[in-house]
Amino acid sequence: MSQELNFSKEELDAVDRIDAELKGLSARGKGGANVASFSSIDAGDLCEKYHAIKGWLRILVKVIRKIPKIGDKAADAIEFLMGLADMACPV
Repeated sequence: MSQELNFSKEELDAVDRIDAELKGLSARGKGGANVASFSSIDAGDLCEKYHAIKGWLRILVKVIRKIPKIGDKAADAIEFLMGLADMACPV
């Protein structure tokens, strides 16, 4: 029994904007996953990308929370990683 998820235009836009911002950061693998070694990316560039997508990530976390059974745990993990990024990349 699958539950259909409905997404708002804002949520879909967030996913598209994150994807667009991350394109060109590195080679992308299967499913569009970023496969670059982060050691080859300048920390300043990485922080700049993070700040560019941070607001959209907050929206995406709300989308992920809608996923039955795993959404809350996955969203919590992303929020934890965002917290680390906030410490590593202060404004």
